[in-house]
Amino acid sequence: MTLLLVGTFAFTLLGFFLIFLDPESINYSSRHSWIMRPIPRFLAGLFFVIFFGFTLIMMMIRLFNKNPGLIINEKGIYDNSSAFALGFIPWKDIKDIKIVNINNGKFILIVVRNPTEYLNKTTQWLKLRVLKMNYRYHGTPICLSANSLQMEATNLCSLLGEKRNEYKVQ
Repeated sequence: MTLLLVGTFAFTLLGFFLIFLDPESINYSSRHSWIMRPIPRFLAGLFFVIFFGFTLIMMMIRLFNKNPGLIINEKGIYDNSSAFALGFIPWKDIKDIKIVNINNGKFILIVVRNPTEYLNKTTQWLKLRVLKMNYRYHGTPICLSANSLQMEATNLCSLLGEKRNEYKVQ
């Protein structure tokens, strides 16, 4: 998480450099020099500042947040692991728990019996888009990233499976 924080900070800083620094000597004869012209450079810098700046703020909030990212008890799972978390998921709704690799990162999929009900819970536009994308590609809107938690993904998946069997509700 700290490494990701450093990376987003670097890209945000790069965005500010692209916006405010004007290089004195540019050879515009190169076919790749169009990116260093004022308007494309400004737009690229603006994109970096907006996207990575937002990500930086969200990661800092998550990093310094003292609330647990995931609470597992006899009633179910309370997910607070990301900005797109859905909150409480009762054990009776959980059909399966799987681990998948997506872009060299391990994610835990919580397959629920009623995914459209979970999609209808949220009113935030961006969060709804992300949840729908998760549902379309993985068959469930609930996708936990172990990067924001202090536990290895395989260990967390095993723990969730054990707790699901322990607290199983028919």
